Amino acid sequence: MNQPLIDGQTADIKALADELRSMADSMELNGPASFGGCFVVLPPMGGEPIKTLILDSKQDPAQFWAILKTKAEMALASLDEQSRVAGYRR
Repeated sequence: MNQPLIDGQTADIKALADELRSMADSMELNGPASFGGCFVVLPPMGGEPIKTLILDSKQDPAQFWAILKTKAEMALASLDEQSRVAGYRR
C-alpha cells in the first residue's frame, strides 16, 4: 500500500532513503571513537532535510539534544515565516 496521504503529493522515496544511506556511510567512515550522535530528519512534501553528524570525542548527550532542538526550532521558525509571507500575499 504505497498511496500518498494527500492527493497529488508524493515523495521520492529513493531520494529520501539515499539521505539515510549517506548518513550511514559518513558514520562508518568516521568510526566510533569520535561519534557524538547524528540525526536525519526528512519532512514530508519536499521539505528540506536536516542532516547532522556530530563528531565529538566527549560524546556529550546534552550537546546532541541541544543541537537537534536548535535545528528543529529553526525549521519551525522558517515555516512560520513562510506562512506569514504567504498570508500577506492573499
